[in-house]
Amino acid sequence: MSGSRLSTVEEKRHALLQLRLRRKREEVVAQREERSREPQATVSPLVPLRPAGARPPLFLVHAVGGSVAPYVGLAGLLGDDQPVYALEDPGLNGGAVEARGLPAIAAAYLAAVREAQPDGPLHLGGWSGGGAIALEMARQDGDVAVVLVIDTAFPAEPIHPDDDQLRTWFATDMAGMGAELGEAEWAKRFPVFAANVRAFLGHRPSPVDTRVVLLCTEDSPSEYLDRWRAHAAAIHVVPGNHYTMFQSPHIEALAEALRDRLSEVNVR
Repeated sequence: MSGSRLSTVEEKRHALLQLRLRRKREEVVAQREERSREPQATVSPLVPLRPAGARPPLFLVHAVGGSVAPYVGLAGLLGDDQPVYALEDPGLNGGAVEARGLPAIAAAYLAAVREAQPDGPLHLGGWSGGGAIALEMARQDGDVAVVLVIDTAFPAEPIHPDDDQLRTWFATDMAGMGAELGEAEWAKRFPVFAANVRAFLGHRPSPVDTRVVLLCTEDSPSEYLDRWRAHAAAIHVVPGNHYTMFQSPHIEALAEALRDRLSEVNVR
């Protein structure tokens, strides 16, 4: 195949992938709007991204921003036989935004997960701060096959940022994800971000008796990797940075790495 024709094929493939991702994001937004109309007490964090499939479901916990949007495209690349659920912060959907520790967040999410999968070992994962929540969920539950930690960097010591620092971090985080927020959206999402960051930075992870796999990016600092060696059975490097790993073409490599790690667990 000539170079020009190959380029055209790749462009069409990329355009088709972007179309599928956009449609899936629109579905998730519609689900979020419907859930936001529910009474606060009934808002569930669980979002089914791909509920069908023969394999054990994978539950992915949101990052500190609270949204499951980064997982929408990823779920579609993990295979037709892989069910995927995500956990979104209820504060984005009409639920109360509470100042609580990370173990309390993990306990609430674990209860929702066990409603969806009452029996059998869980397959958990999470990006950024979501990896720390997933790890704590595994510690609390005990019956977990694997925790897939996606580029989670926890500090050497607890950090207590002030509001100005949190606003700066929030703006940086939104820019990294390409999100442009109006005043109303900022007012809704910043308190969720601030509460999650405080919970994450005030938490020290404990070792868990299950398989933990870290998927980190090419630019991960060595001190961050060193802290994970006490927790992770394996460390795998994927292309991109903390944000572009969820964008094409890097998201395909991330999906492949996750599929491989899940397959390793399923054949044990």
